[in-house]
Amino acid sequence: MIQVGTSGYSYDDWKGIIYPDRLSKKDFLNHYTNFFGITEINFTYYRLPDPGIIRNILKKAPDDFLFSVKLSKEFTHEREKMDDSVEEYKEGIEPLIESGQLVTLLAQFPYSFKPEEASYRHLEEIRKAFGDIPINVEFRNDYWINDRTFSFLHNQDLGYVCVDMPGLSHLVPPVVRATTELGYIRFHGRASEHWWNAPKPYMRYDYLYDKKELEEWVDKVHELENYTKNIVITFNNHFQGKSARNAVEFDSLLRGGKSAGGGIGPEHFLSPTRGLFDG
Repeated sequence: MIQVGTSGYSYDDWKGIIYPDRLSKKDFLNHYTNFFGITEINFTYYRLPDPGIIRNILKKAPDDFLFSVKLSKEFTHEREKMDDSVEEYKEGIEPLIESGQLVTLLAQFPYSFKPEEASYRHLEEIRKAFGDIPINVEFRNDYWINDRTFSFLHNQDLGYVCVDMPGLSHLVPPVVRATTELGYIRFHGRASEHWWNAPKPYMRYDYLYDKKELEEWVDKVHELENYTKNIVITFNNHFQGKSARNAVEFDSLLRGGKSAGGGIGPEHFLSPTRGLFDG
């Protein structure tokens, strides 16, 4: 299984570019599921998930639609708060577990999270806290990219997240590895000039991959298939719908130029006055 989607779907700046102008925000996910089979739930980084909100999300998606859910900042950035957050977080995602639509939890750590003994212990604590729930880990600095890390993740049954991001000093290079049965790739864009201290937060993700840049990853995906059974690929360059456009194009490249369900291929991108998924 290879699933391609985007990091989140509920963006107001997608209206008129990806979504039709007339589409209500409450209908974004239902419309999105016509063209993708997976998405990341990212609001859970900012606040612990509520089971009622998760159930409402599930009502808007088919039974076979899949979700990756980001761990809250209490687990990755404000780590001293983790112990007080575990049970509430687990309760919040319970509807996804019951439905069988949770692919994995995503633990995205900051650049400041370095491979020190305390960091290894924290990863062990996360694994213990969530039992057998799948977890994939994304690092933001290249100090982690070594055999010790990959062996550690494998032994802890923690998945590694491959990334595409700007080629700046000590950011993670595009290494292709999987340490569990689920391979994971996240595309963040290559806006090097705005990665650090961007004047506006969205500018970090204001990047559209060209075809050549996407083609660099086709062979990498096939290589990743040698390490694992299933692969999730998400695009996080979300400003003005660039992630959705690139996800559709990349899915087509993986299929040898053929579009996925719905007949949407790279040639179907519409002008800013109509939605890509307008039908």
